[in-house]
Amino acid sequence: MFEIYSSDTEEQPLNMSAFYGRKKFYSKNNNKKMNVVTKNNVFNVSEQMSNWDNLKLSIEAAIEKLNPGNIRHTRNKLLQLNIVRGKGLFCQAIINAQSASLHSTNMYATLVSFINLEFPNVIELLLIRCIHMFTNAYKFKKEYKYKPPILFIIFMINHNVAKDWLALDIITKLIKSPTKHSLDMVEVILKVCGTKINSNPENKLDLKYMFDTLQNISKDDQFDISVQYLATRIILITYRDYIEDEQQFDLVNRRKQYTHLITLSCDYDPLYELDYFIYDVDFKSNEIIYKTNSKQILKLKRKVWYFAKYDFDEMADDEDEHESEANMLSLSRNIAIKKTINIMVNLKLPPLDIALELMQIKLKPGQEMKLCLVYLDCCFEHSIIYNAVFGTIIENLCLINASIVEALEIYFIQCYPTIHHFHPIKLVNLAKLFAQLLYSDSISWQIFSTVRLTESETTYSSRNYLKNIFKDLIVYMGRDSLKERILDPSLQRSFSGLFPFNNHGNYRLCDIFFSDIGMEDLIIQYRESYQSVPV
Repeated sequence: MFEIYSSDTEEQPLNMSAFYGRKKFYSKNNNKKMNVVTKNNVFNVSEQMSNWDNLKLSIEAAIEKLNPGNIRHTRNKLLQLNIVRGKGLFCQAIINAQSASLHSTNMYATLVSFINLEFPNVIELLLIRCIHMFTNAYKFKKEYKYKPPILFIIFMINHNVAKDWLALDIITKLIKSPTKHSLDMVEVILKVCGTKINSNPENKLDLKYMFDTLQNISKDDQFDISVQYLATRIILITYRDYIEDEQQFDLVNRRKQYTHLITLSCDYDPLYELDYFIYDVDFKSNEIIYKTNSKQILKLKRKVWYFAKYDFDEMADDEDEHESEANMLSLSRNIAIKKTINIMVNLKLPPLDIALELMQIKLKPGQEMKLCLVYLDCCFEHSIIYNAVFGTIIENLCLINASIVEALEIYFIQCYPTIHHFHPIKLVNLAKLFAQLLYSDSISWQIFSTVRLTESETTYSSRNYLKNIFKDLIVYMGRDSLKERILDPSLQRSFSGLFPFNNHGNYRLCDIFFSDIGMEDLIIQYRESYQSVPV
């Protein structure tokens, strides 16, 4: 059953009504007042204007840099700025960005849903402006201006920022004077949030009215044939066809969301004057209040990974150059990092977000290996069954930082000679991890150049380790693709240690090894291919 979580069911947000009301200051009529204020407040008009310009540039820069991987980081950056004072600037910047990139509307709506949890008054103004943009475009029949505000509104409805009746209000308005463009927008609305609307029993009568109206349009000859066709298509398609794919940006718990009770029929003031500088008599005290509140909010947001970040920050800032490496990464810090990673994985945060958070840790040059060691210990410490999420996180780390790639390749080379000391479960999981990294080309296949499949240079454990890697690669790639990779002329020298032809005993070991993984014909193919490669 669909449930709507409105402001009545949630704890009321911080009362920011004292913040930045529309206090206008006119120096011509209030010279005395300005003199008094300047004495009591160190922030005079010019300083406030400079602060306002910096605030505007910072908000625009943060929104401009928004991408699917840094939504939380952008949220934190915006919360550090005074977006209550600059709520007009925030609304203006995000509306402009969304209008210029309609395919990314869901990403902007996700950011909005984050901000709405803390400052719903800011997002209320955004909703009002989107409604105002739509109603103005409808009033003056500027159909090309419909799409941006409607898309933003319906994606915010999907995130429970607004109620679903707002979408029905828009549909009702659009079908009153149907055109090809307006019915196209009706279809888009149903595609994005049709399932949400239909799942609410309170919308039954409104939906019946909508379909009855569309039925009449489809049979009315006074409308263009394309309009009749669109009306018929909307009627025939069921809501099951509109079930939305799994949301890439479903990051906010919708049950905790603050839902605005805004309708299309109400007359709201979009407060466009807030886009411009207004002198604030209580500027200094308001800034202190906002900074105090934002620090409390950000402290709560960061509690998941605070300990790990704090420990590594201290490690990076340590000025004692003679401190031993063992002390630089103490046991307590290792535990903090492991705890942090486990919490983020258990919270089911996207792998890219976890990787980005890990990259926020300050590291000295060469400490990437230490981070990898701590991370790998975390992956395999309590894992009996391999969790592919850990591998995906490392893949993202490799994309972000090339030093991580180098550290992982060195780790493979260094741990292989002592692999027989590893616990059997960790051995299997480590093989699965490296198979995943090799398949995704996160690390180079040239790591096999240090492996020699001979009786004197391998143990039972190391051979099993290699077999597990190749078996998992077969699962990922298939035998034919794996053969092509091994027979690739550019990698022939890297794999030469796996095909020792120097004596009968080594050849027999090689034959048994590849027969066990179902690739016995690879030995002959490799020999023919290898001999054709010029020395």
